[in-house]
Amino acid sequence: MERRYVPLRPSSPRDREQDQGHGAGSESLEPKKPRVGVSVACNDCRRRKIRCDGQRPVCSNCQGKTERCEYRDEGGPSKESKDLVVEVLRILGQMPTKEALQYIEGRRGRRGRTDNTIDIKEGLIMPTDRTYATGVADTESHRLSRNSRPGYELVPKRSISAAVSLAMTKNRYYEQRSNPSSLIPDPRSAKLCNDTARYEYEEPHELCDSRLRKLNIRHWTNVDIDDDLAAKCISLYLETDHPLLGHFDAELFVSHLILEQSSDYCTPLLVNSLLYWACQMYSAIDPQTDQIAIRFCTEAESHWTAERHKGNDSILILAATEFLCLGYLGQGRDHVVLRYLTEAADMAGRMGLFNTEGQVSGMETSSYSNLAGAAKTSHMYAAWGIFNWLTLMSLFYHQPGMVCPSSPPRIPIPKRAMLDTSRCGSFRSDTESVPSLPVYMGDTFPYLCRFWTIVREVSWVYHAKGKLPWGSRGSLEFAEFKFRELLAWSNTLPPQLSANQHSQHHHVQVMHLWFHAAVLDIFRPFINDTSHGDRCLTTFNTSSYTPNAICERSTTRLKRLIVNYHLNYTSSSFTILWHTALIYVANAVFNSNKDEDWYSYLLLCLYGYQRLSRSWRLAEAISKGLLSMALRNGDISSHNVTISSASARRILLHFENRSPDRIAGGIRATFMVDLRRALSEPSSSTVEYLADQFEDNLMLREYTTLFDERNIN
Repeated sequence: MERRYVPLRPSSPRDREQDQGHGAGSESLEPKKPRVGVSVACNDCRRRKIRCDGQRPVCSNCQGKTERCEYRDEGGPSKESKDLVVEVLRILGQMPTKEALQYIEGRRGRRGRTDNTIDIKEGLIMPTDRTYATGVADTESHRLSRNSRPGYELVPKRSISAAVSLAMTKNRYYEQRSNPSSLIPDPRSAKLCNDTARYEYEEPHELCDSRLRKLNIRHWTNVDIDDDLAAKCISLYLETDHPLLGHFDAELFVSHLILEQSSDYCTPLLVNSLLYWACQMYSAIDPQTDQIAIRFCTEAESHWTAERHKGNDSILILAATEFLCLGYLGQGRDHVVLRYLTEAADMAGRMGLFNTEGQVSGMETSSYSNLAGAAKTSHMYAAWGIFNWLTLMSLFYHQPGMVCPSSPPRIPIPKRAMLDTSRCGSFRSDTESVPSLPVYMGDTFPYLCRFWTIVREVSWVYHAKGKLPWGSRGSLEFAEFKFRELLAWSNTLPPQLSANQHSQHHHVQVMHLWFHAAVLDIFRPFINDTSHGDRCLTTFNTSSYTPNAICERSTTRLKRLIVNYHLNYTSSSFTILWHTALIYVANAVFNSNKDEDWYSYLLLCLYGYQRLSRSWRLAEAISKGLLSMALRNGDISSHNVTISSASARRILLHFENRSPDRIAGGIRATFMVDLRRALSEPSSSTVEYLADQFEDNLMLREYTTLFDERNIN
């Protein structure tokens, strides 16, 4: 077979001249010419990795070729070009591999950068699949309790960006769904929003308990609501919030609810108050249930008032009181929250469940030893559920007048029969198995009971009688002791309660969010104190355990957890019980030196509240308060990103709920949102105050230099 050789290219004129001017013998006598330095090689020579003489317009190697000899700009790419490349690569890095390859293949041969940039920014910046969560990994290998220098892995940047993009996409989808006339969506973005958010907003396919299909809601309420819708609302609550609250026996409640038996386990008061809370949650799926929630509130209050006039105390009245309190808080109707808290604390004291300051128990502890079966189970859930709730409120919703239990309940903690508590020390003897437990409850609740028992003393010492500033009655030794207790508690957690992204139950994630939020609260009085912030804790054998270092690491873990929760759990759109982590991370962004991701974390917190605002009016006020803090705290700019008055107003526009079913009226929220300033100026650190100051701070930022960094103390 005849061989086909590659045709040789004619030599360059310079080479021919050299061959003619020099003999073969003189080649070894004449020294080589020094290599000519070329600042920029042509693109073809760069690709082939050969020497280029840099001749313009055509180098020697490209003479006689059909391809054009091209040079890149000698001055290097502009900043805009560099930013564009970084942005495109970042977006492609967030996309699933299959989609990224399809996108690149579809644009092969297109030289213009403009089309590609517009396409990618308008469409593919939004994730289209939950596979973006793969960048988040959370293991127990970096627990705070290790005596070696504890460190946390940084959150992958693609996970942060993906979480922000996911939140933005879902918010856009909700706006189009709840108020179609407000937007004229682009067909491509509408398709992406539908693909991304469908799993988030569609109605649940199955009820958590099949018995709820037999619900006859007319037996329990006068509110006009369909049986199927009521069952879906109850199911959403039981799956989402009840594993964290657990203030009544869910099995007994559902049984008597379906059997239409008003008893010690289900009453019209409890059903109406539960649906007041559950309908608010469900309004993220069906905005019309927001108005129905108000009607349930009205009926629940009428039942509650009747019971109080009779002087009745019962575990179901306690449970209903918690729902009414939480419902008012979530709707921004804060004027009666403290009243319900006080009523619940007083009632628990009269029933002998536990005491608050100045109370004397109305029932002997021995009375509960005589209880058995369903009666004892229901009392265990009521006692610990109400105790946990009061402790949570006193720690995370700091405000004058907040009550706090002075002792834990005098009744065992309910747990699943097969739950192994052999590693739990004294905690093991404080638990008692219950006959049946729904799958959705998991094993979180008994460990939360122990967690809130530890945290109660923190709230009691720091906030007793509502006295501020925090830490005025505390000490670093006390803080270290409570921190040690929390570390010991975390070491008893079974594998199914580890904080990894593959956890089946969302409430495991919320429990770990609360853990790190509590750590921050324990050391918050000391982190701004130069004499204590960098002081080493005495019971650790390493100098890396200081209040400042511990808070920095817990903040890092909180960031990782909220990214994971955003990306992997649909409950992040329904339950407001986890929002404390958003406030704490936002405060960390405002009060620490900004890294390159500070703006992404701030947006993540803000869009987290935007998603929650579909169900909870309170979230609107908090997001407005955080933006007001951003304006008031001065020029918090970093890496060429600044919160200006224009950007703050633009962000706020995304948060306004234009749904016609939205409850009208002002929003009351008197707990603290500016956690640093709350130590010295609590009255000007509340959600309500900062939200009201937003427009004033906006004008001061825009037209004066009052909030410039150099003018901020």
